[in-house]
Amino acid sequence: MTWTDIVFWQIVLGGTLRLAAPIFLAALGEMITERAGTLNLGIDGIMTAGAFAAVVFAHMAGWPAGLLGAAVVGGCYGAILAVSVIRLGANQIIIGIAISLIGAGLTSYLFQLWQPSGQMAIFVPLTPTWKVPFLSDIPFIGPILFRQNLMTYAAFGALAVGVFVLARTRIGIVLKAVGDDPAGAEMRGVNTALVRYTALTLGGALMGLAGAAITLGVLGAFNDGLTNGRGYVALAVVIIGRWSVPGAFAGALLFSFFESLGLRAQGGMSFVPTELFSILPYAMTLLALALTARARIAPRAL
Repeated sequence: MTWTDIVFWQIVLGGTLRLAAPIFLAALGEMITERAGTLNLGIDGIMTAGAFAAVVFAHMAGWPAGLLGAAVVGGCYGAILAVSVIRLGANQIIIGIAISLIGAGLTSYLFQLWQPSGQMAIFVPLTPTWKVPFLSDIPFIGPILFRQNLMTYAAFGALAVGVFVLARTRIGIVLKAVGDDPAGAEMRGVNTALVRYTALTLGGALMGLAGAAITLGVLGAFNDGLTNGRGYVALAVVIIGRWSVPGAFAGALLFSFFESLGLRAQGGMSFVPTELFSILPYAMTLLALALTARARIAPRAL
């Protein structure tokens, strides 16, 4: 199969959506956190912890338990960061970096305790793939959009819910008010500390689910370093997307398109060096970040 085959591009675009799900879920969690005027730099470590928890719980009680376990573990990390920053007054940048390191290091230690002799944990069932009746039979776009796994559809749902909540509900208005003018929000009776506790915990839960989207949505197993820096990509995606939900989704698609193209093209575009495909997603993300850096529309309390 070469890049001139239509099936080649069908597989690339279908893979783009699957690979975009973890990045978008993590970016959405970070965007909620930053909209409340706080910062969580521990995304990569929380994703790693969520990915591991998902495999462990899925091994014990099935993939629904894996998703729940990943969300709970991610939420706990977010809550720890919230207490450290809001209650104890710690520097949120230093705490975020520490949580990233602890999340990755502690997970690696627990993984070795669980699987002391192997590099790869036992495989667990992936989340189910659903074919939408009739729509999945549409030529070309049907398999791309309507034959996806649960985590990809969950990303679609999170996109719709995120747009609606931020644009049309009081929750969204309060969240943005706390991030832009916390003193003014306090004067209007908003408990800014409670809003930030909630945003950091919910954001952490979404980051944990993002890790589960890798292990339960794509790999079916856990190994050290499986996030491959996607947590930092999610952080960049929030900036590329200008702190909007559709913008974050578009940024996630940009990265995952080049990642999916690289994975598939290594066999179909042999005239291009393999190393180029490895760096292409990160290079394109860096380019997009540079092109959008001039827009200063971040929450003012950051």
